[in-house]
Amino acid sequence: MNQAEDIKGIRFSELTAAVKWSSSQLSTPRRKRIEAIKQYVGTHYADDGADKRVPTNFIELAVTIYSRLLAARAPRVMFKALNPALSPFAKTTEIALNQIPDEIGLGTTLSNSVIDALFCCAAVKVGLEATDKQKLGVNLTEPYASLISIDDYFCDMSAKTRDQMQFEGNDYWRSLEYVQKRYEVSIEGDDYTTVGDYGDERAEEITTNEGADTYHKRVWLRDVWLPASRQMVTYAVKTEKVLSVVNWDGPEHGPYHMLGFSPVPGNLLPLPPVALWRDLHELANNIFRKVAKQAVDKKTVIAFSGNNDDDAKRLRNAHDGDGISYNGQKPEKIDVGGIDASALAVFLQSKDLFSWFAGNLDSLGGLGTSSDTVGQDKLLSEAASARLNFMSDQVYDFSKSIFKSLAWYEWTNPVRSRMVRKTIDGTDIGVNATWDETTVEGDWLDYNFDIDVFSMKDDSPAGKLQKINAAMNNFILPIMPFIQQQGGGIDGQKFIDLISEYSNIPELKNIITFQTPSQSNPIEGNPEPTAGMPANTTRTYERVNRPGATRHGKDDVFSRLLMNGNVQGAEGAALTREVS
Repeated sequence: MNQAEDIKGIRFSELTAAVKWSSSQLSTPRRKRIEAIKQYVGTHYADDGADKRVPTNFIELAVTIYSRLLAARAPRVMFKALNPALSPFAKTTEIALNQIPDEIGLGTTLSNSVIDALFCCAAVKVGLEATDKQKLGVNLTEPYASLISIDDYFCDMSAKTRDQMQFEGNDYWRSLEYVQKRYEVSIEGDDYTTVGDYGDERAEEITTNEGADTYHKRVWLRDVWLPASRQMVTYAVKTEKVLSVVNWDGPEHGPYHMLGFSPVPGNLLPLPPVALWRDLHELANNIFRKVAKQAVDKKTVIAFSGNNDDDAKRLRNAHDGDGISYNGQKPEKIDVGGIDASALAVFLQSKDLFSWFAGNLDSLGGLGTSSDTVGQDKLLSEAASARLNFMSDQVYDFSKSIFKSLAWYEWTNPVRSRMVRKTIDGTDIGVNATWDETTVEGDWLDYNFDIDVFSMKDDSPAGKLQKINAAMNNFILPIMPFIQQQGGGIDGQKFIDLISEYSNIPELKNIITFQTPSQSNPIEGNPEPTAGMPANTTRTYERVNRPGATRHGKDDVFSRLLMNGNVQGAEGAALTREVS
């Protein structure tokens, strides 16, 4: 096929030239991303990691905290009917759609997407993968949501916004056997490489060397999505042999979904958070390496005056508490080298600045309180969550867009069939229902599609235990007298059972026992005495003011001490207190 000819209205030679130019414009963002990833993995991950040691890996700390807060779990869909008469089927569809994340590993994809977006941006491709299975004479397909590395992704860099892009796509490896069978073409395999089209480094080069021997031959393919004509073009990258041009019959959004933080006016690519953190991370590590070397090189030696070698030898060989004969002058201890106080103070300040620019990591990551009082710490926590809330909104829109495309594929699948179980809330009673083409009610537009944003949060037992503790201390205990006045109380046995379950300490149930309340005395008509609480109790509330200590406050006092600054007695005493 002559590549200069139009192929289904596509000027292929012009398209490949535009793709190559746009891909070359991504060289710098790709290189900066790899440099940041090397800082993230340090020197002990692979041979091609960071050039120098990374003893204080602030980037890894921040990435771990944000990835856990933004996408700890796969989202849960909420499918509601606009017409109340369709509500029963909407509930059945909601249960069926919520089976998809576990089937395709959507939770892992979203979590990895957040990490990619922290370093640059994340692209997820959603579509249908053909299988060898058939049903009712129709080839079965399976939905997928695959994270595309920025090393493989490209888009129209001449555009300023996504809705102005003329194309976008990605490169990927497929087995030679699959390509020959899928596209019915005669083509040769390509040599596997980890080097980009322009000789630039790729992220996998951190752990993989060039010239790998592969088990099966592969072909380097490229998909190009054309939004205007709604076509998908697939061709071999090395030979530029066109394999297929298909009309897109998928969701309106198209196959690619992007996640990025901090949009930049007039530019297509967002500003990644790691780009903001990297300078402080590298500055702090440079200073810390210098301070560490000073600490290692520090020496303490004993200087002797005169030429009495025998005295010096006896003193050197003596053990602690020994008595020796010594006739010379008293030796002098000389300290050589040591940590530069100003350098250590700058490191501590850099550490605090990194936490500040990263949105107060101490508060977000639960690394310790950031102020001396609960009220101040609450205000700082709310301020820190402003950045987190903004990023959460981006992840929410991104996840909803992906899940909606997956749901659309499931809805329009003519041979779909799922068995769902509908239960009554709070019970194990339920009925099985079939969800397939024959049971569909209404049209896709008759329903509202959304995802539960809270379903993506951390819902681990430890997290639940923290929520219970916060609810008890902040809400229940302060109003306990009012609850008791209205006949309410706390079921101690159920409370202990919850703590035992969520803390994974089953022994608690054996340590704490509960007696069954005795029945009323049938003869005298009075209740028998029990081993419970006395009828009348006296409580004494004592408020004790104990100054606390925070990591930030101790670092500030220590910095001023190193710089010979003024430190008040109470501030100096805080250095000996435990960080709360």
